[in-house]
Amino acid sequence: MGKKEKVKRNIASALALPKEIVLDLPMITILGNEELTIENYKGVIEYGDESVRVNTTRGVIRIEGRKLILKQITTEVISVSGGIKKIEFV
Repeated sequence: MGKKEKVKRNIASALALPKEIVLDLPMITILGNEELTIENYKGVIEYGDESVRVNTTRGVIRIEGRKLILKQITTEVISVSGGIKKIEFV
């Protein structure tokens, strides 16, 4: 972690600001093994019914499963639903 990121973390903590916004981090919400939502993502790299790869500021998130579909996709949020088996930071 660089000096600039440490300063941002300290500011976020001191002012009780959301870290995902101040540090430009993806926020991932998982609902069982049926749905995954990523806020603050950069783009979709791969989309198929068994694998979805999403680009973020912290690298690529790979979701593996069966019958995966993009339930929602906006400029800020992407939701993947189906039988999620694996989530990996690449």
